[in-house]
Amino acid sequence: MPLAGDKNNLPHFRPDGTFRVMQFADIQDVAPVSPDSLALMAAALDAERPDFVVLTGDQVKGYAPAFRHKSPREVESLTQRTIEQVCAPMVSRGIPFVVTYGNHDRQCGLDNAAQEAFYHTQPGCLNANAWAELCPGTLCLPILASNESGDARLAIWLADSGAGDIGGGYEAFPTETLDWLTGTADRLAAEKDHPVPGILFQHIPLPQVYECLRPARTDEKGIPGYRTHYTPHLKLVCAANYLESGTLREPVCCPDTDSGEFEALSKQGSFFGVFFGHDHKNTLLTRYRGMRLGYAPTAGFGSYGPSVERAARVFTFSENDPASFETHLLDYRTLVSAEAPYPLRDKISSTTPVTAEEAREAFRTPALIACVAVTTALACRLIHSITKRR
Repeated sequence: MPLAGDKNNLPHFRPDGTFRVMQFADIQDVAPVSPDSLALMAAALDAERPDFVVLTGDQVKGYAPAFRHKSPREVESLTQRTIEQVCAPMVSRGIPFVVTYGNHDRQCGLDNAAQEAFYHTQPGCLNANAWAELCPGTLCLPILASNESGDARLAIWLADSGAGDIGGGYEAFPTETLDWLTGTADRLAAEKDHPVPGILFQHIPLPQVYECLRPARTDEKGIPGYRTHYTPHLKLVCAANYLESGTLREPVCCPDTDSGEFEALSKQGSFFGVFFGHDHKNTLLTRYRGMRLGYAPTAGFGSYGPSVERAARVFTFSENDPASFETHLLDYRTLVSAEAPYPLRDKISSTTPVTAEEAREAFRTPALIACVAVTTALACRLIHSITKRR
């Protein structure tokens, strides 16, 4: 099957041989979308003028109360307005984009296929121009050479990495999606007569991130593991031989089960990187067995996050060697303001544990135990004094 879409509508490398991509993760909001989120997106787009934008899931805050007790028509209307507002910074600037989905989008009551139809109406959305036979949010979009040859020098891949598991945590990366990714990479190589280097964007991180971590020393601020990767009293940090940049500020919330995604992508040979979001505070970028694995933190103020360090991730690819790309973050502090829009809410948001394991470890710290003890003592005194007055 030949590549879908008109090749004239596919992105090309610039005449100077570069191609710039911007990743926005976890905007996670409901209309009206936070003006601070939109301000960050607009400022990042204006600062870098990317050739292309990737939205990596949880655009829609599907669990928001605004979706509850609404008729199907009201849910559809609210979801459509949310998607339109999320896309507006790209649409108004004429910057093309593609989108995949996270674990929260579908929680609004409208499945990904219905949401995909709304994205298709947005000028510049290229989901329909890609190879995308499997399911909404899983696609391959070649980036063509700067000349008129029509050759593909880079492939942008997106995958719907799944949602919450019925038993808790997150479902394993779907094997049918993995088969499609590797099979389509082989098909693309056959059509172009050479392997096309590819980078994959998805919402949920790979379990291999844990293989890049080591136990934290007593003088280091580590992060506990999540579910099957959790050991009581054990905190983790990135090992120096894997670390490229960034940090962990919350547990790596990956599936309990490894369905073999990394091994299959590595064996196929075209893929040089996998990037994700999901864990809003994390900015970690690692090099693991010849592949770069990395986070973009949340770009949205509609949910928890790292205060003014919410950011977009930027990638600059070279036509002659896409795998040796450069990447950096553009944060709200630098682009918009060093002051948090809602200081108290952001302080709570950036410091509150986000998993049961993180909360469990936090309650082991002497400072927190002392704080809880003092608060309890004061509460008891207050209750006692009120009772006596009665």
